[in-house]
Amino acid sequence: MTNFESVKIFMETFGQEVKGKASFPNEKIVKLRSSLIEEEFLELKIALKQKNLEEVADALTDILYVTYGAGHAFGINLDKCFKEVQKSNMSK
Repeated sequence: MTNFESVKIFMETFGQEVKGKASFPNEKIVKLRSSLIEEEFLELKIALKQKNLEEVADALTDILYVTYGAGHAFGINLDKCFKEVQKSNMSK
């Protein structure tokens, strides 16, 4: 099971919408997803400034988690997207 799939299970367990087809969620979800990513990014910046590797690891992991959640909220399969980006990057 991929991390993206694990986040899907979390979201379904806690009643969060997981779209099967790419589309914009309602504005409340768009704002939530944006603010979650921003919050975790700010935590990363603080951890980097403090040179706290444990907090850097936590923030990076949280960024992945909330980004995967955003993918599900928008119906974007980030596993497939990652494979395409990896393929493109490796061909450079």
